[in-house]
Amino acid sequence: MTEIDTKDPKFLAFWTKCIRETSHWSQEALAAAAGLDVRTIQRIEAGHPVSVTTRRALARGLGYDNPNVFEDVEFIKGVHALFGGLRKVQDEEVQKQFPDHTRVNVSRVTSGEGLARVAYEANAYLFHADDAITDEAKEVAASTFDFLRDLGDLGDDGSFSEKLGYQRSLGELLEQLEALGAACYSAFRATKMVSATWVDKTPVPMTVGYLTVVPVEKVLTEMMVPRRLS
Repeated sequence: MTEIDTKDPKFLAFWTKCIRETSHWSQEALAAAAGLDVRTIQRIEAGHPVSVTTRRALARGLGYDNPNVFEDVEFIKGVHALFGGLRKVQDEEVQKQFPDHTRVNVSRVTSGEGLARVAYEANAYLFHADDAITDEAKEVAASTFDFLRDLGDLGDDGSFSEKLGYQRSLGELLEQLEALGAACYSAFRATKMVSATWVDKTPVPMTVGYLTVVPVEKVLTEMMVPRRLS
């Protein structure tokens, strides 16, 4: 699970609002309990940074005896256990809903070299363009996907200078996508493949490359992908 910083303004915003709404408190009631003004509570819940003094006052207002609770090791462990449990439940529900899919971590592609990795390191590919991107961006995405398929077919046949040229071309396509308000995310998954028509049923190791193009405001950390290759 991703490390949680309990002093992070985004975490404080989430935690404060959760406790306040679960306790059926208004922002005014929490402000009075913490000895803060309502505007400060609004800033906290909006994710703005606050001082150590304000964090301590907030902790008291939320009912903690320890004003430094957000830095307390046991509290941090408890938060991780809570989120770990929630993630487990979420994973189980997702698995029930999508039994033929699995979750993979993704990272944003920021260069032509990063795009080329999909072609160089994968034996099979799955490309996807989000419906929410513009038609023009979909056309550029399609050109990018075609380029990567062709590049994958070349294998190691190209020279170093040719590969640099391919990466520059991919970088230009990436710039076009970003100018059109789109972002690329990639992922890799090691798996094995066997076909019912094969005489030798020994599974063959494969690396599947995933590339998705989404609106730039849609930040991804993971996505669901099919377990089996078709």
